[in-house]
Amino acid sequence: MPNQTPEDSGKPSSDEARLLSDVRELLGRAGRLVTQTSKMKIWVPIVCSIVLTCYYLYAFHQKTPSAANLTMPGEPAAAVVAEPAPISQTGAPTTGAQPMTQSSAASEPETEIGYAEIRKEAEQAHASQQFADEAKLWQQFMERSPLPQEACPAIGKAYERIGDIDTSIRAYERCVSIEPGNVDILVAFAHALQTNRDFDRAASLYRRVLLKDPGNLDARNGLALNELKQDHLREADQAVKSILEKAPDNTDALLIEGIVAWRQARLPDAEKIFLKGTALDDRRPDFHAFLGRIAEAERRPQDALREYEKALVLDPGDADIAERRSRLQEAR
Repeated sequence: MPNQTPEDSGKPSSDEARLLSDVRELLGRAGRLVTQTSKMKIWVPIVCSIVLTCYYLYAFHQKTPSAANLTMPGEPAAAVVAEPAPISQTGAPTTGAQPMTQSSAASEPETEIGYAEIRKEAEQAHASQQFADEAKLWQQFMERSPLPQEACPAIGKAYERIGDIDTSIRAYERCVSIEPGNVDILVAFAHALQTNRDFDRAASLYRRVLLKDPGNLDARNGLALNELKQDHLREADQAVKSILEKAPDNTDALLIEGIVAWRQARLPDAEKIFLKGTALDDRRPDFHAFLGRIAEAERRPQDALREYEKALVLDPGDADIAERRSRLQEAR
């Protein structure tokens, strides 16, 4: 800051004195002009005097507030020196940036590791049969991942397993909108619609799959099951026989064929079909459940009870079979 001169140190008072002196001089000059000159010549100096007076008054009042903003002589120099940046624990100077807010953090893209972690947790929930948790995790995955279709069709199946068929259908609709040509998603979606008794839409999706893949057994079994659920037994039987001609060991087709025989009261044929199914895959509870019902209908309670026990080991949540088993146990 430059050194102050004596003139600068008394600035406010000297400015006021100078102003008063200038005003007196101008007024005296104006008085002399009035007495010595004609009226026409008086106005010019008077106007000039007024203008100069206004200018000095303006300049005087402008200097006063600006002087208040100057650092006082006794004020410490540290008050006007910028604070040094704080030093972090690592020894590097830190910036004065504010912490990241929630909105700015949300704008940061998630890493692929984050998506992989959500996917891993969803798969673990599925393995432990925590299907509600699995569905929520897949929902998070779809909302955050740049490849949401990777949650399909698992998300729809998870919602189906907890009985939330409406949410399952909405999930499949989103999956199909993202990947309309994915055969696995279309078949799973058709199955959900079938469970919801929307047979027309289900059949349309199954046929859409067969246009892309005529040999797709899931779609062909789906169409046969669609007929069975509508009690179109003849159509279901024809559809499933055409499947078994090319794939005689297909357990889905065998189950449908056995149910058709059961509903047509052809119990020996149905039993033969279901026994073949258990020989191919003994882990399917439906085969054991129907074998138990056939034995119960033929008054073989011990055989029925044995098959019901097997079915409930594989599917503990089957309330109908649990009730049938309890009734047989009480009758013993």
